[in-house]
Amino acid sequence: MNLVELMRSLYETGDYFIKCGDETDIDYNDSYWGVVNDPDGKKRNLLKETVQQIEDVRYVWEYINSLKPGVILDVGCGLGSLISAVSNEWDKYGIELSRKATEYASKHCNTHVGTLIDCPYEDNQFDCITMYHVIEHVQDPISNIKKIKALLKNKGTFIIGTPDFDSGSARRFGKNYRLLDPGHIRLFSNDSMHRFLRDFGFKICKVEYTYFNTRLFTRENLMRLFDTSKISPPFYGNFMTFFCTNQK
Repeated sequence: MNLVELMRSLYETGDYFIKCGDETDIDYNDSYWGVVNDPDGKKRNLLKETVQQIEDVRYVWEYINSLKPGVILDVGCGLGSLISAVSNEWDKYGIELSRKATEYASKHCNTHVGTLIDCPYEDNQFDCITMYHVIEHVQDPISNIKKIKALLKNKGTFIIGTPDFDSGSARRFGKNYRLLDPGHIRLFSNDSMHRFLRDFGFKICKVEYTYFNTRLFTRENLMRLFDTSKISPPFYGNFMTFFCTNQK
């Protein structure tokens, strides 16, 4: 895969994302959560990393907790790490494909096992919706963003995080970019995500590229940038988080 050429086509065609694979090829029900191999080939037990997961998304839940409490939906809530750190003043809901993960998340929120598209919630039900590490996994991002817009109240908050497949690290490492994963089937760039959100009626309030204030900012990871024959290290710009408001 020539990632640089693929992402360049987004500028030439005006598309929002690159299609790579099909979501039916990935099993999210029981095998996706638990013991997994990370991009560096290390075995990790995600069930034992919830404390670290909560800390990794501190900047998201602190932002949410600064808002006036209301009704919140976490799309792809996983084990419930993010929603668990949201103040209990919020009425909390979560959507997750994995039944195994939902068992854990249900301790922190009302859960729905399934997809966003088939969820039972009503239009204009939510004051805040989060979609973190999800949009790159779905086959039809456009249907998903339309559904979120319908579920979210006017002026409601939408927070979405996804990899930037046109980041500096992606351009440097190409096929060895660490976030090229079989489960990542819709690839966005920073530019295309800006266009995607604005074209569907969201006002972008700010964008975060967390790295330098995280546990991943180490001398070891910086030195790994010199060897492009191996998987790229975590680096600034790999992941982008958009904080938006819905404009109906």
